[in-house]
This record gives sequence, C-alpha cells and structure tokens, in this order.
Amino acid sequence: MKTKSDCLIEVKWEYSHILSYNYIAYIYQFVRLDGSMSIKKRGKIVDSFNNPESSDFIFMLSSKAGGCGLNLIGANRLVMFDPDWNPANDDQAMARVWRDGQKKQCYIYRLISTGTLEEKIFQRQAHKKALSSCVVDQEEDVERHFTADELRDLFRINESTRSDTHDKFKCKRCMNQIQIKPPSDDADCGCDLTQWHHCWDKRNLVDQLLKQIWRDDVISFVFHQRSHEQKKTV
Repeated sequence: MKTKSDCLIEVKWEYSHILSYNYIAYIYQFVRLDGSMSIKKRGKIVDSFNNPESSDFIFMLSSKAGGCGLNLIGANRLVMFDPDWNPANDDQAMARVWRDGQKKQCYIYRLISTGTLEEKIFQRQAHKKALSSCVVDQEEDVERHFTADELRDLFRINESTRSDTHDKFKCKRCMNQIQIKPPSDDADCGCDLTQWHHCWDKRNLVDQLLKQIWRDDVISFVFHQRSHEQKKTV
C-alpha cells in the first residue's frame, strides 16, 4: 500500500542512473523512466505508479523524458536536481505532480549547491522570470536583482556564503541571519523570491518532513512559500 506521501525525483539521466543504483535501490522501492523507453512501456510504468495499491515509493524521472505530458499525481513530493537554463522546462517538471486531479498537498524541493554554477543557473532563471513579469504586467514592481557584471561572474565559485542568491537581494526583511519581517499576506510561490520566506535554520519551517531531515552541515539556507490555501467547502 502507498504511504501518505510518494516522491518524484527529476534529474538529468546520468544522475538518475547514479542515484537509483548507488543509493536509492538499497533503501526504497522505486521505478525509473528515461528517454530510452518506448511510449507503451512509459505508460505502463506511469499507470502502475499512480495506482493507490502500488508499493513503489519513488519515481525516478529523466528531465528530458518527463518534461511534458506525463501525469504523475501519484506523487505529491517532487525533488528537483540540476536546474535548467530555461525556467519553462523546470515549470513543466513541477506540473507533473501539481496539476488537475491531484488531491494531496504538494511539496516541491529544489536542491541547489550554494555558491556554485547550479546557483548561478537558478539566479538566471529568477532574472528571466522577473523580466518576463515586467513585460506581461507593467504595473507590477519587480526588483532587478542581478546586474550585467554579476551575470558575467557566472563561473566564479563562492565558498563563503550561506546563499549567494539571498546575498544578491540585499534583503531588507532579514537581519543577522533572521527573518524579522514576513512576506506580505498575499504572496505566493508565483511571486518574486524576495517575497518568499527566508530561513537559515529550521525554526520557521512549516514542512515537518524538512524539519526532520535538516542538518546544518548539509542545508545552509531555505526559501519556502505556498501556492495557495486549500479552500474549505460546506
């Protein structure tokens, strides 16, 4: 039988292979889908995982194979590695679990190695989304976080920061590594990252699972935000 939460892990194919056979296979029952599989085989794997009676806990998905069209509402926790240069591709990945028909609360985790090229790519995503938002909605005041010089600084590694992304915000809501002012009440996960919650430790986390696995030597910083509140029906 399935547990309350099942997990979708989306990575590039080579990382999928390494994770599945060198770590996950020893702990959890899982299935894996990549671009080498036929459409018929993919359909069988997806249907099996979405079955409430399935014992599979983790779905390993290649980002290239699962970017569009797959319905994986059997999972409600998505773990994303290695961000894509194109933010639309990562948005498509999120839509595999957070979509029509999903009845469970969803959690999306983006794992970024701070101070590295991964974080630079993530910053470029934020920059592109901010520019897009300015074009689509000229009335919205979107801060530009990254200068041309900072974009040219793409391949320099910063080993002394808890979050290079947060450093670039020059955040006015945080002081001495403490968030002293929460985001606005109407903020959601579609907002600019300056309007997300900023955490240097686990005290202000609402996700109990993330609280349980928090280790200071592994996790240095967390941005978190909700998409919307569940509406109660009478």
